[in-house]
Amino acid sequence: MKKVSILVLVMIFITLGACKEAAEKEPVVEEVETETVDAPDYAAFDSKVATIRAFTAAHGAEDMEQLSALMADTLKYSPAEYNGNQWVGKAELLEGLKNYHKDFDNIKFTEGITLADTLGGGMWSGSVYPEATASISPDAIRVYGTWTATHTATKKEIGVKWFGLFWMNEAGKIAMYTAYFDVNGIVAQVAK
Repeated sequence: MKKVSILVLVMIFITLGACKEAAEKEPVVEEVETETVDAPDYAAFDSKVATIRAFTAAHGAEDMEQLSALMADTLKYSPAEYNGNQWVGKAELLEGLKNYHKDFDNIKFTEGITLADTLGGGMWSGSVYPEATASISPDAIRVYGTWTATHTATKKEIGVKWFGLFWMNEAGKIAMYTAYFDVNGIVAQVAK
């Protein structure tokens, strides 16, 4: 019995010693490399959106002076009507807006994508697709909305869904602008 008691005590000491040794070892910490991802520049996006909203408001107010002030002198514009995909300048855009103001009153822009039961956001930038060109940069602002107006001569109400792409220069002015809408749809609405 004495031998069994001694054997049990020896095993207890060995077990306690092993536990103490394991507790004293320092834990192994693996270093994991993490990739630093830049955060979206919301302030730059908001600043560009403010310029675009000022542009749509100035167009609605038929304020040619304000429209001109929002554009860079070197502005490049791709109009909605097909012209062989040729870019034109600030003077051509201002002339087109001036003619529109002559032919239409009550010009109004409703920002947003028309959905079945609501109006979705109208200002977007950045993209995660495709992966090869994914970007969080607000370089190009995509704008969706609907323009409505009253034709001056016929007093007919017209409307057109519109999509625009805007790029700003470092001074915060519109440097490039591409418009997409159904030009002939406006003509058809006036002709009815």
